[in-house]
Amino acid sequence: MSSLAEVAPRFVGASERIVCVGGGHGLAATLEAVRILGHFPVGVVSVADDGGSSGRLREHYRHIPPGDLRRCLGALLPEDSPWSPLLEYRFSGGELDGHALGNLLFSAVCASSRDAAEAAVGLAALVGAEGLVLPAGNEPLTLLGRAREDEVAGQVCVAQTPGISDISISPSNPVVDPLVTEAVSSATTITFGPGSLFTSVLAVCKVPAIAGAIKSSPARKILVANLASGAGEAEGLTISRHVELLAEAGVPVDVVLYDDSGIEAGSRSADASWVRGELARPGGRIHDTSMLAKALAALLS
Repeated sequence: MSSLAEVAPRFVGASERIVCVGGGHGLAATLEAVRILGHFPVGVVSVADDGGSSGRLREHYRHIPPGDLRRCLGALLPEDSPWSPLLEYRFSGGELDGHALGNLLFSAVCASSRDAAEAAVGLAALVGAEGLVLPAGNEPLTLLGRAREDEVAGQVCVAQTPGISDISISPSNPVVDPLVTEAVSSATTITFGPGSLFTSVLAVCKVPAIAGAIKSSPARKILVANLASGAGEAEGLTISRHVELLAEAGVPVDVVLYDDSGIEAGSRSADASWVRGELARPGGRIHDTSMLAKALAALLS
């Protein structure tokens, strides 16, 4: 694998180096907002998904699930990119039923790459992404969730189980490409979320090599809080509890960017600055990327 300076010179040479951590739709929203501001971010995405097209490709080809990575790459494309609709095109019927074209492209690139990170870099170059999305491990991970006295296995099961108190990963110490830890260590700002706390954000932060890099990084750490607690794994959790759970995982948050119109903030920790903004699209459950970009711009200035 090439060095970060070779594959992402715009990131390495920038005065503001932004790394965004999470998975799926939430991480995509933050990456798009950062791209809108003219930065070249590096996303670090969960590799624990075991459902849908991603789960099928993961099981068949034994590589990381590509869905979250694909979705986040799409957020880094210029508005007029012809790749945007192609990456999200989903086949209907036949042997390819349910597969997104972007997932299949990742599998194809993986077939000629040495590892998942190299494939991710290659796919980003192919589609002209204005940033990188790197996997949180070079192999698929299995999430193990603890709910009271029970343990549930798998991302889908964890996401659907109320009362999750903590997660772990298997294997417990996966191989992480040096590009990931280099990006985290050299970042000036690291964002977390939005998205599912356990199955997206903590699924990345529980990887020991990444957790160590985050802990030692002098970067300002910003939590982009969820807009609703949702059902399943994080049902009823306040934003404050999200902050506490991140701290328990070794991720102290410096700034909490939140919109509490649909979720309870809870007792605001004095250890972090709390910045409230209007961040939601109509309906209140999805972040408006333009509003999020404006809020992040104020924090980054």
